[in-house]
This record gives sequence, C-alpha cells and structure tokens, in this order.
Amino acid sequence: MHPEFHLDVLDDLVYEASGDVEGAVPLASDPDHRYPYAYPRDIACITRAWLAAVRAGVDVDRSRRHIVDAARFHLGVQGDDGAWQQRYALDGTDKGIYIQEDNVAHGLRVLSHAVFALDETDSWSAVGDEFVDDVAEAIDQAIAYTRRELYDPNAHLVESTTSIHEGRIESGYTLWVNAAFVSGLRQARRALSVGGVEQSDIESRIDEFLPILEGGVERAFTSPQQVPRRYSPEGELDFRPDVTLFSPYYFGLSDLFGDAADEAAQRAATALEDPRLGGLQRFLGFYRDFEVHQHGGNGPWMQYTAWHAQYRYDRGENARGDDILQNVASYADEDGHIPEHLTTRARFESFVENEWDTGLDFEKEFDDAVLRDVSFDLVSEELGHMRDSYEGIADRVETADVVGFARPLAWCHAEFLTALIRADA
Repeated sequence: MHPEFHLDVLDDLVYEASGDVEGAVPLASDPDHRYPYAYPRDIACITRAWLAAVRAGVDVDRSRRHIVDAARFHLGVQGDDGAWQQRYALDGTDKGIYIQEDNVAHGLRVLSHAVFALDETDSWSAVGDEFVDDVAEAIDQAIAYTRRELYDPNAHLVESTTSIHEGRIESGYTLWVNAAFVSGLRQARRALSVGGVEQSDIESRIDEFLPILEGGVERAFTSPQQVPRRYSPEGELDFRPDVTLFSPYYFGLSDLFGDAADEAAQRAATALEDPRLGGLQRFLGFYRDFEVHQHGGNGPWMQYTAWHAQYRYDRGENARGDDILQNVASYADEDGHIPEHLTTRARFESFVENEWDTGLDFEKEFDDAVLRDVSFDLVSEELGHMRDSYEGIADRVETADVVGFARPLAWCHAEFLTALIRADA
C-alpha cells in the first residue's frame, strides 16, 4: 500500500459540513456503518497524518486543504464554553454521549495543524484574516475552559471521566489525557507564534499554565518505577498495560519522560501483542473487569498497531516496522480497506454469551458514571448501531473464523499513512 492509496481512502470519507457549519471533515467510517459521525479525537490524528504528508511532499495541496477544512469545522462546533465534545453530525449537532475531556486537547491539535500546514506551504492567501482571528480566539477559549473546568490545581493534572476507551478505565488522571493536553498546549503555543497568527496575550497565558501542567505530568508519571496508565480519582496507581502507554512517544514528549517513554512503549508492545492474530490489543481481555469493554471480543486494533509500527520506524527498526504493517495489511479486504479491530469466532461467541446476552455490555457501555446528560433516544440510537454491528458479525462468523469491525475506519488509514511516511523518512 502506498501513501496515496490511504489519502484516497481518507478522501472518500471526507464530507462537507452542512447548515451553518463550514468546512469538511472525515467521518469515522462510512455513514451507513457504526460510526457515522465526526470525532475530534480521530480527526486530530487524521490531520496529524495529513500534516505528515504535507511535510513529506506527498499530495501537499490536497492534504493542506483537508486540514484547513477540518479546522473550519472545529471552529464551527466549538461550544460557547470553549469545549469540544465526543462527536458531531455534519450539521454541527452535538451527538456525544460520553463525557470525554480530552477532545478539548484534540481540538487544539486540529487548529494548530491547520496553522502549521498553511505556514509551511506559504498558503496564507487561501484563508482570510477572519480565519486567523477565529483560530486564535478558539485557542484562547479552549485554554480558559481547560484551566477553569478540567485542571485540578492540587494534583497538578487534568482530570477526566472517559477518553480513548470510553469507560471508567479512563476516569481519574490518565496518561493519555494529560499527554494530549501537554501536546495540545505546546502545539497551540507554536501556532500562536507563527507570523500570521501572533497573539502575545494568549501566548503569555499558555506560558503561565503549560509549565505547571508539564511539571505535574513529569512528576506523576515518571516518578513511579514504571509509567502508570493513570491515577484513579482517589489517587491510586493503575499499572494495567494498555495502548495509552504509547502516549509519551505518540505525542512527542520524550523531553518530559526521558527513558520512561521507551519503557512504557516497550511494555505495551510486549503485553498487548495478540498471540494468535498479531497486532496490539487495546488492553488485556479480562471481561469481568467492569472497566474493560470487549467490543465484540478482544483482539488487535489496527490504529494502535500502526502506532507500534511508527515507533519502530522512529527507532530505526525498519524491518520490524515493515512486519507490523504487513500484518495490518493482511487483514484488509479486497479493496484494501482496514478495519478498526479484529476478533475471532470463539472470542465473539464468548462475548455474546458472557456480556451481550447477559446485559453486562449494556451496563458497561451506558454506565451512568461516564454518560453525559443525554436523552434516551441518543442512547437507543447508539445501541441500535451496536446491535446491527453484532448481528452482522454473527452472520460473518458462520463462515469466517476471523472478522473485522468498521471497515474502512478513517483513523486506521491515517495511522498507516503516518507509518509509511515515517518508514521513508
């Protein structure tokens, strides 16, 4: 698979915004599949890939245009309080059902990526002064919201309810969320120092807050013998391995973490490798743990497996990176589309017997502790997507022992694209 192929797949998943919202964004998957929404977390990782393409000279104009369009969409859906939520319809309707604080950091990343793409291609003429002013104002509002609503001044960390895993396993003070905010703030600071966007007042507010958060993150996550994935809301250390141990590497925080960044990534790679299918599982599959969601049966997730490939390429371990990507590509369909994650017949049947039919999965997915104050209609809509997905999987495992979910998933193709670019760097 060449970088251009993944850019084409992403192209097919980009849709124009509607109503009063400007821009265009990649939906997580095809509109008739399980994830017919725009997710700021996914989009920030996708704009990261497009920015990597810009910097590598791969289809520069198209990649830059998509980043700027995604930024316009995020300007349109940012809340009056300065926050971004879990997911949105194309008309800007808030479709989020979970409390996910990290999306504020991802919104900052998307806006910053747009500034970098415009600056590095000298394309400021493609946007007007109003866009630049709107980006600066949105960054300022997001930072104010973070300090006011999310930052715990006693722990010196950002507290979260859920994030990348959409469950209680992300409640408390997590490595992923805090690394995302350090990265988002750093990128926003750089974006505001670019010639066309200079905003000294906002820069000074970041300069006041960022070192405090960086100090809290360094202290909390590098002082233990191993990097923890989180502190619980009560401050208890959680060392269970999961893919968020790649966060220091993924967000480029080696200056804060030092050797601990490699320790964490290596531990995740070792602990989470699927012994049968290859690739990285999100976390270990102990279904009785109420904080762990199996999503149809535990198995490797392709976007996180691509993180592992990126990590190996950046360490100069190109042969291992190639092997990892070849494993991912082996699970693509005849069109080259990569699924979100995989499961086997036995794992899916175990999930149905132990979690779906018993209602345990419903209790995990729609836990009051992590839900926003949303109507039951929205919960029912999500449950319908889940039911349709699992009914489809049940039909497929009649004839296939290994099946994939949500193919193509935009995020997976973005991370594969980034890995290919790292391989050629």
